[in-house]
Amino acid sequence: MTGCKNCPMGEKKQVLYEDSEVIVKLHPKPCTVGHAIIIPKEHYPIIENVPDKLIAKIFSISNKISTALFDSINSQGTNIIINNGINADQTEPHFMAHVISRREHDNLNFQWAAKQFSDEEMGLAELQLKEANANIAIEKEKKTELIEEKKVERIEPSKGKENYIIKQLNRMP
Repeated sequence: MTGCKNCPMGEKKQVLYEDSEVIVKLHPKPCTVGHAIIIPKEHYPIIENVPDKLIAKIFSISNKISTALFDSINSQGTNIIINNGINADQTEPHFMAHVISRREHDNLNFQWAAKQFSDEEMGLAELQLKEANANIAIEKEKKTELIEEKKVERIEPSKGKENYIIKQLNRMP
């Protein structure tokens, strides 16, 4: 698309990862150190236009970038954010996912004040959403291979190295 700053992918500055479908870069105007963006190379203005397979890949990469932020720059948390549409603060008409490194006292505030709605308003919204989503079909992969029992060996962690699973569990609130 002409005029989209993200389509031609511009300069290849601060690229963290790239393949045939996506590019991951440090945000040019980050809100924290390590703020990364995952951008599809093909132009999709909003998430509704992005193929499901690519969404799955973007979230898988988001997970890996989040892990890298914890492991490399000692993040204490991450936010994974998609600004979807003008009223959701999307500044460019090109879908992207933000992975934002968080630390205590980083002065970022993604909190919102809860609002009270009547039971009637909430009931109507629920009914409308259920009707709109009645035809959602997520394909189930057919497994044609027989599952063979495999002997699993216990792997002892190497001395001096931190156990990855324990490290992941410590991140959970």
